Amino acid sequence: MPHGLGYQGRKLWQSVVAEFDLDAEPHKRRILFDAAKTADLIDRLEKEMAGQPTTVLGSARQLTIHPLISEVRFARALLSQLLARLNFEASLEED
Repeated sequence: MPHGLGYQGRKLWQSVVAEFDLDAEPHKRRILFDAAKTADLIDRLEKEMAGQPTTVLGSARQLTIHPLISEVRFARALLSQLLARLNFEASLEED
């Protein structure tokens, strides 16, 4: 397991390598590492957001969505894209 992963990243890494052999395709290890780091980022952002209001005052004093909500949404989309790039379905079909 690579160094520098937090709890959620380690959990993701362990669950994937327990099911799939990434040694044959080393580029997938990098994709998985990026996905694991993204999982850690989501975890940090969600903890940061806990107890915060969902709206904040914008630059024109209008109510706007809290910026962390958007960041979590973007990070989740990135995580989804990274996991899709691992193409697990193709690995399952080969078995």
